[in-house]
Amino acid sequence: MGLQEVISQFGDQFQWQPHIENAASLGSHARFIVCGMGGSALAPWVIKHYGQKSHSLTFHRDYGLPLISDEALKESLIIISSYSGDTEEALDAMSEAVTRGLPVAAISIGGRLIELSRDRGIPYVQMPDMHLQPRMALGLSLLATARLMQDAALEDSIRSAGTSIRPGEMLKEGGRLGLLFAGKVPLIYTSSANAPIGYLWKIKFNENTKIPAFTGSLPEWCHNELTGFDVVDSTRPLSASMHALFLQDDTDHPRIQKRMQVAGDILRERGIPVEYLRLSGEGFEKVFTSAILADWTTFDLARRYGVSDMETPLIADFKRRMAT
Repeated sequence: MGLQEVISQFGDQFQWQPHIENAASLGSHARFIVCGMGGSALAPWVIKHYGQKSHSLTFHRDYGLPLISDEALKESLIIISSYSGDTEEALDAMSEAVTRGLPVAAISIGGRLIELSRDRGIPYVQMPDMHLQPRMALGLSLLATARLMQDAALEDSIRSAGTSIRPGEMLKEGGRLGLLFAGKVPLIYTSSANAPIGYLWKIKFNENTKIPAFTGSLPEWCHNELTGFDVVDSTRPLSASMHALFLQDDTDHPRIQKRMQVAGDILRERGIPVEYLRLSGEGFEKVFTSAILADWTTFDLARRYGVSDMETPLIADFKRRMAT
């Protein structure tokens, strides 16, 4: 399945009804820690920023478990999320959680993670294999996470937002942006509140288009990275290929909105192209709308560069080398 078809069928993910296997062992929890990497780590970040605030939710993108107290770990449900089920860091986190006798559950389409959960009676949600890359399975991952959190209202809001998206309506704008960013290194900037959306754009450029891309959030960006663009003749070539994208949000703090305008002016004065995009929708709809636009943009760019918009051979090569 190609990227164009995957984008067009985005809404199909929200028809799925997750089922918890070994549910009797799940228990009830108010605190959650989600361990995952890459696309599998997107769901908890998105829920933390755009979901209801009734839960304590953190996410861990590393080996092992977070360096917090044993008491805090025991009070939390540790959710191990790996789309393939074979992610090295996620399996390491699962191993440590099991060894320490901590409450744990899993999300995957299969692999060793599901095998381990099945063998040990660990609660798990097995996502359907829709032949997606992890970065494209955000809907499935969000629904599975909400189901393990046992939050029906959260799951309903995710599903409602996902089914409201019309991917085809953003195709033309994606083409415009693809042309705009051709030959450029994208720099994506958001408010701190919208940092997950900036990261979504970054990984779409990285994985769909196979180009470097970087993201930052304001106001922190204004206190360090900004001065890196104070170009002089000897450093001008370093930023010559860069193009900034500011993702504006009417709900951002007024001073953040002003910072974006001032920052854009400064970059333009130093010869760096700047594009502003206004985020639309609320909550999960805002996330999904921006993700689809990022997909169309990078789909267009991948065609311009003549690269596969689905496979990630360099990551596969890296994993092979790590396995030897």
